[in-house]
Amino acid sequence: MDLSGLWRAAVRTPQLEAAGVDPDLDDSGWETVGVPGHWGQAAAMADESGPVIYRRRFTLAPPAEGRRAWLRFDGILSEAEVWLDGNLLGDSGVYFAAHRFDITSILAEQHDHLLAVEVACDGDRPGAKRSITGSLQAGPLAPPGSPGGIWRPVGVDTTGPVAILRARLLCTRATEAEAELQFRVVLDAAEAGQIRIDTSITAPDGTTAGGVAHHDVASGENRLEWTSVIPRPHLWWPAALGPQPRYEVSIAVRSLDGTLSDRRHWRTGLRTVEVDDFQWKINGERLFAKGVAVGPHSRFLATAERDDLRHELQLARDAGLDLIRVHGHVSRPELYDLADDLGLLVWQDLPLVGSYATRTRATARAVARAAVDELGHHPSVALWCAHDEPNGPPLPVPDPAESPAPRLGRRLGRHLAPSWNRSVLDPLLRRELRSADPTRSVVTRSGALPGLLELRDSDTHLWLGWRTGRPEDLADLLKRWPRLGAFVGAIGSQSATIDDWPADAPAWPTAERGAFERYVPRGAYADGQAWSAATRAYQADLIQAQIETMRRLKYAPAGGFCVMALFDAEPDGGFGLLDHDRIPKPAYDALVEACRPVIVVADSPPPIVTPDEQLSLAVHAVSDLRHEIGPVRVTARARLHDWMVERHWIGQLPADSCAYIGSLDLQIPPRTGALTIELELESGDRYLTNHYQTVVIPPSESMTPATRHRPR
Repeated sequence: MDLSGLWRAAVRTPQLEAAGVDPDLDDSGWETVGVPGHWGQAAAMADESGPVIYRRRFTLAPPAEGRRAWLRFDGILSEAEVWLDGNLLGDSGVYFAAHRFDITSILAEQHDHLLAVEVACDGDRPGAKRSITGSLQAGPLAPPGSPGGIWRPVGVDTTGPVAILRARLLCTRATEAEAELQFRVVLDAAEAGQIRIDTSITAPDGTTAGGVAHHDVASGENRLEWTSVIPRPHLWWPAALGPQPRYEVSIAVRSLDGTLSDRRHWRTGLRTVEVDDFQWKINGERLFAKGVAVGPHSRFLATAERDDLRHELQLARDAGLDLIRVHGHVSRPELYDLADDLGLLVWQDLPLVGSYATRTRATARAVARAAVDELGHHPSVALWCAHDEPNGPPLPVPDPAESPAPRLGRRLGRHLAPSWNRSVLDPLLRRELRSADPTRSVVTRSGALPGLLELRDSDTHLWLGWRTGRPEDLADLLKRWPRLGAFVGAIGSQSATIDDWPADAPAWPTAERGAFERYVPRGAYADGQAWSAATRAYQADLIQAQIETMRRLKYAPAGGFCVMALFDAEPDGGFGLLDHDRIPKPAYDALVEACRPVIVVADSPPPIVTPDEQLSLAVHAVSDLRHEIGPVRVTARARLHDWMVERHWIGQLPADSCAYIGSLDLQIPPRTGALTIELELESGDRYLTNHYQTVVIPPSESMTPATRHRPR
């Protein structure tokens, strides 16, 4: 029975704290809300933070003899108590996981029923958070407003005497010779006895395999594990390396006479993924992971349509990316199916962003186990990350008008200081994930600097050119401290998409005013339209320059990077390559250029130079192709008015490599103006270009605020 549709809802008051679940309460004056949905979709409750009581009346007879009835919630955001006819069934605290409650005996008492659910979603409270909702309510990609509600379908299912409470499917190994699937199920048996479990595996070519096993079960919960070996498997690959075949897998729990009691189905792929020190291998094949962070589709996750999700992921794939980081949340099931289909790897965060209260320990462990249960069968899911920025985000650049810049020690100390989140919660979640899923690597935390004993436990969020330093500082920093470059997980800056900003700077909720004032100051532009366009140009230049830097460090030490982020969480601007309506910004085009399979790049010249200054720029060619190309002809050219220096090189470009081509050495002529560096790569019908620009000025001049970044 489907219980989705229109429900009654009201904000919990002291008067409703006990009476709200009473079947005799008259709720005819309550608001009408949709399920699946969010209470904020109702106009009268758009600004409510909860808790909210949901109620639904329905009529249902008890199941036939020998059958059991289960009330099923596919997802409640985020913490809930569930009551039926005044009886407390239980609670839930994992917003993305399904919950089942046995209601067989309650249905036997009457036919008319009142289902009440009290839902809380208090992630916006100050201090350490208690609701584990991650990027749905915290961090730079969080949409404004509360996402609370019963956001996935509700229904009543029937089973035989033995029901599947939870089930997990993992691919433990996969080679060209054979693959192995590991099954783990938790069964609930009405009484002790014997059962039969049928396993069915259908290959992409239609061939089937499987088996039948008999088991003794005790009354109550039972845990069973077994494996199935698949000879000569069709391997799943990311799009850059091969096809994405899928297998249909199902298990059926039956009585000994063959009567079906319950079943579960998955669509999966067979592959192995190794991520060692952020060096990625899929089925033994090395891959430089070019990625982008994907925030919640919107505040109202229930409304995300499959076609909209496909459009977003297709734009990521079309840009030449291999990886999406589902940033700080678990998304709709459709997103992971689409990633499987499109051949996009998934860096999957648990929904923990920032610091959490000590009382969340048990719920956080349940979140980790549930993530493996829900997502473990997806071949695209390549890596778990337990916690994003557990000590909070790095201190942002302050507004110069408000406070002085913080000392560097405060910035570093916030990353490295011991805390309950960093020192207790994160290792606990790492152990939980590794125990539940030994097939995947686990990143303990994201956005922390490497410590002496934790070199591989975190990627880095350096934010050069946005929260500190200059965009071109990245190459020099990684040259001096290569460990930071193993995987830079936050590249980018915010940009505005609205043109009518007044002169007192932006004001959308997550706008980082201090960074805007430092890097693209509003006061340097005549009007809001010019300033808004400048923020988008700055974002594009920064992203292209820093991606090129990371690709020059391919495998030495960089295993990849992640851009922040695919789309804006708010209509007026944000970190997105796409705006809130999913229209590409200039940064998206810059990403496409920087992520082409073959690129030619040079060291970034300084933003300004002076006459007679000596420049030496190393030129590299980078290839993600799986085969050598050549002969390759590379030309580097420097121009300033009618002055020009040109160099040529010819050679082979190895497969999957970054090759040093040579050095463009020049002495700046005694002139002023825009100096352009032009690069060309030719090989057969392949012709690529790239360019850089710097400004030649007399030594006595200096940059104005509006020229603090180098145009490309």
